[in-house]
Amino acid sequence: MPEQMPMRTAARSVRIVDGSRSVHPNGRFPTAALALLGILALVPLLLAIVDDQAGFRLVMLSLAVYTGMLAVALSLWARSLRERLVRIATTGPLRFTPAVRVRVALWLVPAIGMLPALTNLLVRTLGLPTMDGRLLEWGPYALGMVSLVGLGRELMALRTPLGLVVDERGLHGVRGSASIEASWDQIGTVDVVGLHGPKLAISVADQMPAIIDAHRLGSDPAAVAAVLIFFRDHPDHRQSLADGTTAMQTVTGALQP
Repeated sequence: MPEQMPMRTAARSVRIVDGSRSVHPNGRFPTAALALLGILALVPLLLAIVDDQAGFRLVMLSLAVYTGMLAVALSLWARSLRERLVRIATTGPLRFTPAVRVRVALWLVPAIGMLPALTNLLVRTLGLPTMDGRLLEWGPYALGMVSLVGLGRELMALRTPLGLVVDERGLHGVRGSASIEASWDQIGTVDVVGLHGPKLAISVADQMPAIIDAHRLGSDPAAVAAVLIFFRDHPDHRQSLADGTTAMQTVTGALQP
């Protein structure tokens, strides 16, 4: 299950990078994708309004709720990032982490994705009037299975520390499909990669490179890369990593023009 105690975060705009590279896929805020999801959410809602079959209405309403949640989650996902933005935990060692609302959305999307399957099962069990067809009968169940897998992945990921933790020992954590556990001596190049939205790429000795999505950091990956490079190259400053706020002040004092 999600973290028992919500981690408080603080966002700041740092001038340790020029901010010229967009944090969004293809360099643009996903306005078209948001509009498309909004339209898709309206389709089952309108079908539920115009149709008089109770079972069909319930299934369409559940699909409308799910699609609407997708639109909300994508909006939160996209708005959580901007150029030069760095989001860190307010307590403990330096930790780059997403905002609470983004972390909640990661759980809500697969959880609500099982709603159409449960609704369809209820409709079939009670024999409520609905439309026939394989897509309507099995589609919600397929969505439910995909959502269940997604929820399982989030549960399995709880074993990994949340966000990218940077301390005197090295780098730890992340979650999602990426994780890292490496000492400073193992860390090689740190760069920003990706044509469809920048990601943080960290080469680690004797391991596969860690490719981390910017949304898992809650921060501009170019700014995070600058921070990691600074502490990689300046071991005498690593004692400041025990407190995230102090660590960022150390970096900005050294790198900000």
